[in-house]
Amino acid sequence: MVTETSSSESLAVAERVRELMSRHGIGKRQQTAELCRILDLSFSQGHRKLRGNSPWTLAQIRRVADAFDEPALQLFEGIETRTDETEGAAHDAVLKLGSVAIPCTAWVGNPLEAGTRPDFIAQKVNNRWIVARHEGVLLQEACDVHKIEILPRRTDTEKAIIAVVDDDHASADNLHDYLEMTGFAAMAFYNLDAFHEALQSHVFDAVVIDWVFGAHTSAGAIQAVRQSDNPDAPIFVLTGELTTGKASESEISQIIRDYNVTCFEKPARLAILVADLSKRLLRA
Repeated sequence: MVTETSSSESLAVAERVRELMSRHGIGKRQQTAELCRILDLSFSQGHRKLRGNSPWTLAQIRRVADAFDEPALQLFEGIETRTDETEGAAHDAVLKLGSVAIPCTAWVGNPLEAGTRPDFIAQKVNNRWIVARHEGVLLQEACDVHKIEILPRRTDTEKAIIAVVDDDHASADNLHDYLEMTGFAAMAFYNLDAFHEALQSHVFDAVVIDWVFGAHTSAGAIQAVRQSDNPDAPIFVLTGELTTGKASESEISQIIRDYNVTCFEKPARLAILVADLSKRLLRA
């Protein structure tokens, strides 16, 4: 049974999903955000998936179709989806083992009858399938589980991508490494031109940027982020020049008001910065 699309199939599915959203009145600039909401993805993950650069699971395709009350078959066209009915239907799920929760694909069967004693059961909680060991008391509306598949995480493709922009190489590298260590994918840029060029081909879930770059500020780069494919990405401005006079407090205040950015003074306390970043990404 095929549970994930190939690269060519991903392109076809992405095109059909875009068409489906357009039919339901969702504009092109809002489609990625809507897909992220439906599938619980970061913006960069949704952006890649909607352009066919990331594989689709069959359960994800079904979730998109269900969200718009449309038949999933129109999105499956051309994809091998034949299943053994005795195996149940594949769904994205969470496997609960004690205090550990593991993302998985579960093949969920029919509702279980009283007195049944399977190894695992599945129950839908808040529109998400939860799989757990059968502990002797059958939960209401519990279903049989035929198979559970746990796959290794796809590292960078599954992580939120953070741009770090700072002409101080040591500061940029230090923050880059800390972000990577705390579960993000980070890209470091040491000048504004490199970051502007990257914005043409990359979508970032958040940006951490220094304020002063020689004789220039990052105001133009911040404006470019707000005009990019992910205009609502959290932006954090770092500066250590307020006391030296190289950075204008009034200019930074205006940027905060105009572009909804957060300012941290250098040296930034990385644990606090990343905690704030994580909170804002969860809200998105």
